[in-house]
Amino acid sequence: MLFLDFFKAFDTVEHNFLYRSLQKFGFGDYFCKVIKTLYNNATCSIKLKHGSSPRFDIKRGIRQGCPISPYLFLLVAQLLCDHIKSSPLRGISIAGRSIVVSQLADDTTLFLKDSSQIPLAINIIKSFSKASGLSLNLKKCELLPIKSCDSDSLFNIPVKTSVTYLGIIISKTENDRGNANFFPIIDKMKKRFNLWLLRDLSIKGRILLSKAEGLSRVIYAAQSLYVSNIVSKTVDKLLCDFVWKNRTHHIRKSVLMNDYTSGGLNFLDFSTLNMTFKINWIRKFLKNPNSLWNFIPNYIFSQVGGLDFLLLCTYKPDKVPIKLSSFHKQMLLAWSMIYKHNFSPHRFYIWNNRYILYKNKTIFIQQWFDNNIRLVSQLFNQQGQLYTYTEFLQFYQIPVSMKDFSVVFDAVSLNLTYLYKGTPTPSAPQPQLHVTDTAVGKLCFSALRNQNKAIRRLFQQELKTEYPAITFWTSLHGQMCWEKVWLLPNKYLLNNKVKEVSFKIIHRFYPTNQYMQRLKRDIDKNCSFCSQSEETLVHIFWTCKYTEKIWDKMTNLIKTQIYPHFNLTWKNILFGYINYDKTFLSQFYLINLLILLTKYYIHKSKFSNKAPNFLDLQAQVRCYLHSISPSTNKKAIKTYHLAQLYNLV
Repeated sequence: MLFLDFFKAFDTVEHNFLYRSLQKFGFGDYFCKVIKTLYNNATCSIKLKHGSSPRFDIKRGIRQGCPISPYLFLLVAQLLCDHIKSSPLRGISIAGRSIVVSQLADDTTLFLKDSSQIPLAINIIKSFSKASGLSLNLKKCELLPIKSCDSDSLFNIPVKTSVTYLGIIISKTENDRGNANFFPIIDKMKKRFNLWLLRDLSIKGRILLSKAEGLSRVIYAAQSLYVSNIVSKTVDKLLCDFVWKNRTHHIRKSVLMNDYTSGGLNFLDFSTLNMTFKINWIRKFLKNPNSLWNFIPNYIFSQVGGLDFLLLCTYKPDKVPIKLSSFHKQMLLAWSMIYKHNFSPHRFYIWNNRYILYKNKTIFIQQWFDNNIRLVSQLFNQQGQLYTYTEFLQFYQIPVSMKDFSVVFDAVSLNLTYLYKGTPTPSAPQPQLHVTDTAVGKLCFSALRNQNKAIRRLFQQELKTEYPAITFWTSLHGQMCWEKVWLLPNKYLLNNKVKEVSFKIIHRFYPTNQYMQRLKRDIDKNCSFCSQSEETLVHIFWTCKYTEKIWDKMTNLIKTQIYPHFNLTWKNILFGYINYDKTFLSQFYLINLLILLTKYYIHKSKFSNKAPNFLDLQAQVRCYLHSISPSTNKKAIKTYHLAQLYNLV
């Protein structure tokens, strides 16, 4: 493989060659005149330390930054491709096709049959350079041998064991390829996360950064390469540790991964995301299996009936009777995790079946497949017995060797024989369902707007998500609509720190002294305010004499100005008011806001080492309301309007 590099490709294209290219591809006179108007008689000067140089004419180069420039350069690149393909250059033959050239903009790769083609390739490129203005930079060109090569260079071009192409480090060894592409990125992630941890961020903020500064860096490589378990676990651990500031993980990752309606924070783990990318690869493959990037895997999978058939089979990636790359094995594993086979005797395939093995591999015989012999039920006669060799030949009327017959029928286990015994065999096999028509296929291979999210949900269904907090609170306060509880803070324009207090309280990891004493023994477990009782969640937010005064005065305020029949309980402080008379919707909208702000005020007082004071709380509520008054956000407008209505401002 010869990786070409051109000197400043955009800046060296001759304008006359560009105009001829437009004519070659059939662009009209008007369009050609527009392009000539853009480029003819253009002048330029160079900015110097003292002033600028005299202006001079520009007669070559495609302007970078102009929206049409990439398309103009593609015309030149396409002519280069056509020139190479029409030359006597011999490429690599595989799967009945010959590959000579691959291009993306100015990144050009030549696939050469052997080293004797290198000087010919260089001469072909040089002849094109004379016409177009493109100049080959031989010092930066690289060779990557597909097989072993003892030479350090060939024709003054270095021979490398690994090459960076389109941002991916390509090497022949799988471990080296994975390590070279992922671990430098992981090191960058660690450095960025350590910088962000110097700031006081909310959990939600750190989750957002885990996507922006973490996952975004590994996405490109994960879409193209096999991701080992070591890499996957390392990235997942790094993301989770960042969310929890390299300290104790207070709630399970599977809980954090849920959306807001289910009590999660939309955390993304790399393992699930990687599997989603592999499903997306299947979707792109099925759309165009014969493209330049897909025809080789299409040829490989055709040896087991094609990928669309294989995905319907009860396969196991390691048992498939063809040699697959680790990337394709991971892709098959991803599909098997979300596509569940509902066993039916009349849709149980012989081929690629993990329960029908020969020499510890699944079986596939092309001749039988082409003659529509695909189901296990087709191996049994009307009496539910396996066909004999003679019966099989008479019934199907196709030439089958005794060896193939023995391989297939001996692979059928005794358990399967008992299962099909007495099962009526259909006179004709049912039509094969296409993978895109399955329930999972319709979801994964459609054009949904949030397709990746829908695919991730399929993988998340496999994760056992238990909510110890819900079980605990339900045992104390009975059943409730948890979706309303989780979404209550999101009704208001509030800082994430305010919402986080409620999140920690409900998930039972709010840092009371009692809770922190479990993690650090040297912490005094007495209340931060009264110093008399043990600081439990109930005590600091409800029964402490200082917080009791706060809630009593808040209750009087609400009764006087908002809702005269108001009654406050510990359950309402925990979860807010969820079930109430809808005629008092605006009143309870404000009441829930005041409860959230009061809990946050108590939280701030605890970490400020001062007892809460109601006048101070009132001042902070007014400050909050004044801060949102200029906002055009709908939540802010509604909140401020109601606050004015009930004289809270």
